[in-house]
Amino acid sequence: MLAALCGPFGWPGSGLAAPKPVPLPSFEGPAPDPGTLPGGSRPAPPGPRQTYEYRNPAESLRDRPEPKIDELQAALLSPKAKVPGTWEHCLKRWQDYQKRKAEELTKYNENPKGKKPSKALPWDKWLGRYIPNQGNDNQGKAFVQHVVARLKLGANHGWQTELYVAEANRYYDLANVELGLLYEVKSGRGIDAGELARDKAFVDAERGKPNPRQLVYLFPTQPTKKAKKLLKAAGISYAVVPAQKKVSNPGGDNPGGTDSDGNSTGGTEPDGGGSNGGGSPEGGPQDSGPQGGAAADDTLRAPDQYQAPAAAPAEIADSGDTPEEAAELRRVDQQLAAESGHPDLARNLGGVDFSTLQLRYVSDTYHNGSGVQYAFKADALPADELSFGGRRAAQLASDSFFVWLELPQSAFTVNLNPDEPERIIDEKFGRTDAGRVLLEADLAMKKSVAKFIRPDTPGGKKFWDSLRGETKCVSMRQWIVPDTATVRDSGNELHILDAPLLVKMESEVIKTPGAGGQAGCGQQDPASTRHNESVYRTTILPQVQKAVNHAPEYADLRRVYASRVAAEWFRKRSADKHTAYSNLIGKGDISRWASREKWTPREVFDRYVKSYKNGEFKVKRTTTKGNVVYTRTYVYGGVDFSHINQNRLDAAGFAKEHPALSATVRDALNEPSDEGRDVWLGGQTTAVPTAEAFASPAPATSKPLFYALGAVPLAAWLVTGGLLLWRRRANSPAGAGR
Repeated sequence: MLAALCGPFGWPGSGLAAPKPVPLPSFEGPAPDPGTLPGGSRPAPPGPRQTYEYRNPAESLRDRPEPKIDELQAALLSPKAKVPGTWEHCLKRWQDYQKRKAEELTKYNENPKGKKPSKALPWDKWLGRYIPNQGNDNQGKAFVQHVVARLKLGANHGWQTELYVAEANRYYDLANVELGLLYEVKSGRGIDAGELARDKAFVDAERGKPNPRQLVYLFPTQPTKKAKKLLKAAGISYAVVPAQKKVSNPGGDNPGGTDSDGNSTGGTEPDGGGSNGGGSPEGGPQDSGPQGGAAADDTLRAPDQYQAPAAAPAEIADSGDTPEEAAELRRVDQQLAAESGHPDLARNLGGVDFSTLQLRYVSDTYHNGSGVQYAFKADALPADELSFGGRRAAQLASDSFFVWLELPQSAFTVNLNPDEPERIIDEKFGRTDAGRVLLEADLAMKKSVAKFIRPDTPGGKKFWDSLRGETKCVSMRQWIVPDTATVRDSGNELHILDAPLLVKMESEVIKTPGAGGQAGCGQQDPASTRHNESVYRTTILPQVQKAVNHAPEYADLRRVYASRVAAEWFRKRSADKHTAYSNLIGKGDISRWASREKWTPREVFDRYVKSYKNGEFKVKRTTTKGNVVYTRTYVYGGVDFSHINQNRLDAAGFAKEHPALSATVRDALNEPSDEGRDVWLGGQTTAVPTAEAFASPAPATSKPLFYALGAVPLAAWLVTGGLLLWRRRANSPAGAGR
């Protein structure tokens, strides 16, 4: 019977290295019911998502500067170049990558056909892909152990690791020979195509047997659509043991110190730059953009805080600034994952539409000092679609958050009115990207109106046909303000559930001549003006408002407004207590968050005036008297974020309408988490270095004071006991006769 279940065994096939079996623990009590295990006839519910930890030997390499030529040459001669995760191994792989890219370009230049090879990644982005792949092996082993503990697959219940099956010519992570059950455990969402081909042949061969062995793939979360499709085609079932990974040594085993050879590991300070520390050096902003500003990897980190390793900074850095760079990042990751022996752990680096990214969660926490947890929300894309632009989107969300804190609320309004060139924007606000976004949105709104009322479109023709008056003139002020935001404020944390914008309008005649050479609609009778306003309000205004809330050209405006809601929460909270950002509120210093793009308010205003005077289009029409006239529209207005209204959802309403959101946001701290069609990316800042903030408490026995304090009661006991014994002997008859 066992032979039938286990099948033939033998030496592994050519080229297949035998992995070292991991001893399994034993568990008290009866063995798990086979029917309730994954692959059983009545599998038990998987339970909540749990966290497992693993160590990555390359974590200490974060923030290392690009190596010099002498370091590269020395690495080639070092035996450590073959040890994954060491500095020498990293430099060897970096040289291999540069050489490969140079050969690709040379080959193309010799015969320039087809697509030109993409540019090589810069050092920091390549390093960002190298580091996580060096923990792949430990990650996989840690998840296997997690599965064993969760499902109680003990050695005393017949389970073993790394069972070799000759028919498949490969090893399986977990197996129970008596049950005929094999588990292939995947700590990522992908699968190895080479392994799958052998697995399919094995499953096909088992299918006709009286007691077929069963193969089940186990994942920590739902596999990719591609993986699901391949497994289904192969006739292999899968199950999910909900789990999320966490690096147990963030920042490395020697964060901020030196490695085993005495080399600096590039520890970070609050203003020391880099993905862990982030920020600019003391003395002002550095080269994070044309105008300066916070460091490129900074996200919601105040000058006196540290950026902790988390999903948001990692995913944002991995996204690539362009589609071409995103594609190259994916190729590099696939190569490094394959070199690690785990091609299935290659991150697809896709599935997130960063153009929709917004700050939707903040908490004012105190993790070993003042710090903040935060989470961004973005629309999900198919996993195979490339994600790019994350860095720019996150920088804009973060920079604007601090601008909303630093400047007074009265500064948060912009105005494109041809009669008021001196009231375009507040001077300081005009040196930020938040100010630029509001002004550009104001200009975009005028162009949106022009698109909706073009007479050569069905909707535009209907609009013009409904107007009254000889000239059918429309003159109005139209501006964008916050609509009521829906939030859940639970005291120490804020969920921003909805942050819509509202477009307002009113008729008004202005003085500056526009398209057609006249100023406003002053010559039109008031009744026609009121009628035309009503037509516009019911036909065009709803389209403009829909565009402001959903069209891609207003994505930046929606992004900075969500940050405005989060910043307002900290403003009000700081009025009653000290918060993580209390020291920044109302100080008026925006130098750290100055614009990353070169622009001037006057340049935007001049583009608006040109459009206003020349018009986006002209409508020539013949009147009843045979005169040729030009119909005209005059649109001006602004964006005003100075006031915010909120609808606060209570605990019951939040639980009913968003039952999984709290868990989703919490899970997003370690890795991307999803809820419906949304992807969440979390992050955290701390008031002390991350190694100190997340260090496990030292045992009491490691402190000399423990022994000193422990000796005090012992000495007191001995002294007291000695005195009592002396007194007893002194008072005894024998003692008296001495």
